[in-house]
This record gives sequence, structure tokens and C-alpha cells, in this order.
Amino acid sequence: MTALYIASKILTFPGAYIKGFWEHLTCKILGLPVEVPGYLRIDEACGHVEHVLPKGGFSAYLMSTGPAFMNFNIGIWIFLAGFVNLYYMGITPYDSVALFVMYVLMTYVGASMLCNVFPLVEDAMNLYDLLYSQKKGNAVGRIFAFIPTVVTYAGAYLEKYCITTVLWIVFILLAFVF
Repeated sequence: MTALYIASKILTFPGAYIKGFWEHLTCKILGLPVEVPGYLRIDEACGHVEHVLPKGGFSAYLMSTGPAFMNFNIGIWIFLAGFVNLYYMGITPYDSVALFVMYVLMTYVGASMLCNVFPLVEDAMNLYDLLYSQKKGNAVGRIFAFIPTVVTYAGAYLEKYCITTVLWIVFILLAFVF
């Protein structure tokens, strides 16, 4: 499964690299030491940075959802800018080759960013453990963080087994077929 994961990260390298940058920036903001700062490595941490796990619930929440939030918010607009022009406006290579290539690249970069929105499974497990396994903490904070925590936890496993990349490829292919 590691080879498939690495292949999906290499296929979506713009999003993986940018996600690694957001994780590195979040670690610096939270004061977490970064052990291995390489963003694109050929191992199971490809597209992520090796860092010390946060000890507090709020910092674990920010470490798990902050880079995803940034990747999603930037990636969705880049993806939509390319996809809308290709799909709804019907830009083809016969209209303008330069515009067509630009919109295809925008769709690719946006989709690659959207494929890389979830944290590593260790970060998601740490978030769940800090918020729900220990009996200390704010009950209201646990309630508000429940849905994002479950989505992050499930998404980390989806990304680990390359399902996010497959879903985006299927979505784009189905959109242009039908």
C-alpha cells in the first residue's frame, strides 16, 4: 500500500508540496519542532513534514485541520477556475491553445491540492486521543470539534489508501464524459 500511496503523492505533487509547506508553517506557528523538513520524500510521509505531536487539544486540532483548511480554500478556487472554463464554457484546443493549456493546468493543480487535504493518520489519531480519550478538557469544545475530528480521522485513512486521488480522477472523468 505504501507504493500506491507514494505513487498518488507523486501524481499530485503540486498539492503534496503545498500541503507540506502549510504543515511546516503550522508547526512553526505552534512552536512544534520539525524533525524532517523535506516535503517530497519517497516514503510514507511524502507530502508531510515529520514533527513532534502536539500535547494540547487545540494545537492538535490546528495541526490536523489548519493545513487542510488552507489547501482546500486555495485549491477549490484554482480547480473551479479551470474546471468551469473547460466544462461549462467549453474551451477547447481549437479555440485557444494557450488558454486551454492554462485551464487544464489550473484544473490539475486545484485537484492535486484537493487530493491532499487530510493529515497523516498519526496526527488524526493524536487529535482524537487528546480530545476524546482523556477526561480533561472543555466539553463545549469537544462538541464543536466532533464533526471536524471525525471527518479528519476518516479522511486521513482515505488519503492513506489513495481513495481521495481515485475519487477526484473519477469525478473529473465522469464530468467530461457525461
